Amino acid sequence: LFPADGTARRPTLKALDTARRVVYLGSFAKTVLPGARVGYVVADQRVGEADGAVVPFADHLAKIKSMVTVNTSPISQAVIGGALLAHDCSLVAANTRERAAYARNLRHLVDGLARRFPAGGPVTWTVPAGGFFVVVSVPFAVDDALLHRSAREYGVLWTPMAHFYDAGTPVNALRLSVSAVTPESIDLGLDRLAALVTDTMPGGLTPECQGSATVRVS
Repeated sequence: LFPADGTARRPTLKALDTARRVVYLGSFAKTVLPGARVGYVVADQRVGEADGAVVPFADHLAKIKSMVTVNTSPISQAVIGGALLAHDCSLVAANTRERAAYARNLRHLVDGLARRFPAGGPVTWTVPAGGFFVVVSVPFAVDDALLHRSAREYGVLWTPMAHFYDAGTPVNALRLSVSAVTPESIDLGLDRLAALVTDTMPGGLTPECQGSATVRVS
């Protein structure tokens, strides 16, 4: 999305593509309406067809998509199109309120993690430049069984990072989301998460393990 610290946006790989080698994929789910499930592709490469005609690569992708998904809902496309037209085809100004909320929640989450876990300890996390996801790494297995226990016994939900890797790949990390929650809810969730981590770690967190923890910038 956009940097939470207000710095200039980095150019996309497509913006740097002078030889038409990059196919750019995007989505409006995070910038307009999640329920619309509408994305886009920029594929301006020229490719040849069997009859010798040369057409945009995007045309081939459109044909494939129409056969695989029977096309995207016209109503959803109309909603996204209306939002784009209403803001001169730029969603930067349209998302000012959401960007401010995401930045506030992201800072609150990162600061809250630092208050609950030790500096240089076994629990680390990423500090994204924008968005509303933070990945927390822990020294024990993170799977669906732990998620069920977390929900049932501690009342807090998160996503196992193993879901984003090949099946069977062990990933001792979980993803936190703070897109539509209040700072108070973040604090409550972090208290419950800290309790889960303490109870799951061998020996728990020792008394001296208080303060700010190390982080990984993503």
